[in-house]
Amino acid sequence: MSILHLYLSPHHDDVCFSIGHIARQQGGELVNLFTQSDYVEVAIPLPVERQERIEAVSRIRREEDVRYCRTCGLTRHDLCLSEPSLFGLDPFDLRDIENEIAPLSERLIPFLEERFYKSDGPGATALYCPMGIGGHRNHLSTLMTIRKHYDLIRQSCTIWLYEDLHYASDPAAREAGILRATAVFEGIRLNSFLTRLSPAAVDRKLGDARIYHSQHRQPPEAARYTPASNAAPEVHEAIWKVEIP
Repeated sequence: MSILHLYLSPHHDDVCFSIGHIARQQGGELVNLFTQSDYVEVAIPLPVERQERIEAVSRIRREEDVRYCRTCGLTRHDLCLSEPSLFGLDPFDLRDIENEIAPLSERLIPFLEERFYKSDGPGATALYCPMGIGGHRNHLSTLMTIRKHYDLIRQSCTIWLYEDLHYASDPAAREAGILRATAVFEGIRLNSFLTRLSPAAVDRKLGDARIYHSQHRQPPEAARYTPASNAAPEVHEAIWKVEIP
């Protein structure tokens, strides 16, 4: 039985930064959620008019993602939801987050059900969801959406939570994020698994990260793309399997 790997990426770069090595090794489908954006990290010429800026930034980020997926052999999808800033919200403001979970559920759950239907049956899909480390509103609403629909989703797939990078490279942010994810999945066991990267794999991952050039003020460094877990001296990626005790 072949396994369909589905990677939920709140923004166009999150899977690449967090579990890019795992995704490259396994293949599968990248599902981008909040793809309407007005945010770039670097200073690049952009239209002044607001709607034109949103269209320009969204196009730049989509083009980066297309290049990344072609490089890694991933099929890609955009669900075309809007980032918080387009609603006048700070991306780390978690007030009324239920207002984000509802439209995300309406868009994401039918999409997942369609993918499950096309798979080889129960257990033939692995779903990768961000843990919400760092507290970004879009990351946490994704986590909470999967938890809200957990009883439905778990019938069709194995659920994995991935440590969000670069946020998880900070020890305090990582610890707080894992505690929060554990609370969201209270009563459900989370078991961690590490994937160590060879020096060559690290170089490939950093090369993939550089594809998202609009998000780097400085060249990507390995220290920002490994969890601060002290579980392995090598650069690594961390995922947590969601299991009923």
